[in-house]
Amino acid sequence: MRKLCLALTAAASLAAVPAFAADPPEPPISNPTSMVDSVGADQFADLMRELGAQQVQIREAEGQKVVTFFNGEVPYNAAFSLCDIRPGKCLALTMLVVVNLGTAAAPPLESLNNLNGGMYVTAVKIDANRFAVGRVEIVDGGVTKKNLAINAGSFIVTFEAFMKALSQQVVASVQPRNANLSAPVRPRAVFATPAEIAQVTKAMSANYATTLQRARR
Repeated sequence: MRKLCLALTAAASLAAVPAFAADPPEPPISNPTSMVDSVGADQFADLMRELGAQQVQIREAEGQKVVTFFNGEVPYNAAFSLCDIRPGKCLALTMLVVVNLGTAAAPPLESLNNLNGGMYVTAVKIDANRFAVGRVEIVDGGVTKKNLAINAGSFIVTFEAFMKALSQQVVASVQPRNANLSAPVRPRAVFATPAEIAQVTKAMSANYATTLQRARR
């Protein structure tokens, strides 16, 4: 099966295509102009399958349905929240990956804020050796299915760039002249537990909940 990134890189590239460009590329999905004003597990799982995701599954996380899938060896998670603001609708899609820092916790944690501010993702600390990298997409008022695909692709491409930058910082932190110092284990994406998915989703969507609740008044 083709690697998901092949399809999603094309989808993500749409965001950078000028509006006047002739024949801009289209993500490989059906009904790209259909409107999405509520997100859910079945719908998002179908979208990821269209984009070539591997091992797409719907699971339970703390009583809520989540979607898990792979791009290469990286396990991704998608959770759905802000379901109590508009009747019958869930307004937030949170895509996230949990990262284990391995044996090199100190250098990455010192640099995490810089990476956090320089890329269109948010890093949330879970414990001393694990953190989550994620992005929240809000569909209140409606977005196109094409837009959702572009944002999914953009997150995956950005996460790969984030991990490359983080791994380079880990390697750079090793003192090569010390023969007794072994290279640290690089940060790597790992399976997220249901509790971690629930924890990170709640933390990342909290500010949006306040804003949308105020707008409803």
